[in-house]
Amino acid sequence: MTEQPLRLLRAGTSRQLVCFHHAGGMAEYFLPWRDGVAQESALYATQLPGHGARMNETPLTCLHQMADRLAAACHFLPRRPTFFFGHSMGAALAFEVALRLQKQGRPVDGLAVSGRLPPHRNSGSDYYRQSDSRLMDKVTRLSGDEMPSGQASELLTLLMPVFRADFQAIETYQRRCEEKLSCPVFAAVGERDSEVSVEEMSQWERVTGHRFNLKVFSGGHFYLQHQRSALLEFLNRECGRASGASVKEYHEI
Repeated sequence: MTEQPLRLLRAGTSRQLVCFHHAGGMAEYFLPWRDGVAQESALYATQLPGHGARMNETPLTCLHQMADRLAAACHFLPRRPTFFFGHSMGAALAFEVALRLQKQGRPVDGLAVSGRLPPHRNSGSDYYRQSDSRLMDKVTRLSGDEMPSGQASELLTLLMPVFRADFQAIETYQRRCEEKLSCPVFAAVGERDSEVSVEEMSQWERVTGHRFNLKVFSGGHFYLQHQRSALLEFLNRECGRASGASVKEYHEI
């Protein structure tokens, strides 16, 4: 039986946060967030084919195909203020899903992006074409001493097909339209992130016609491992700020 692409990690009543995992990640990465998100907020996380409980499924290699499936799944979410958070590959994916939902008449109420070049920029890398050892070296460098628990070298080897598929998806990704989001966008980045600079993260402002805010945290690409509480405080504040107007709009529907 095929698993659902969205996993409910914690129930809530007034708003919902949907988290998009990084390349090689899984929904379970966000389990520790259950006690940190706002008390009234539901918490969901994406589970793409080949990841986590879906490891027996063939992973996708096209980010737009990923976005199509997740956008369809989001239509089954309750009608309440909805916010997205995406880290690294998840940031680009969350942006694309938000665009689709906006075009389909169900815009999200806020997008939070972390540790990823803005959609109009591309790293130009092609690690998905390279050897397992080169790809593993890249993943290890990204993680550094902030590698998520459980992703030791043995597990990285096991997950190599998933990493390769995800890297292909993000390295071949190209934005297809210049439409801006109508919701606020909040960006977060580690000050020592080797993949994206603070200045490059600030360019996410171009994707929204609404408010933009950028927060810099200490740490590298996986700063959110050690800065979880501070990041969640930032997200709770920004989502709460945006929820005020959103709740009124939903009550009027």
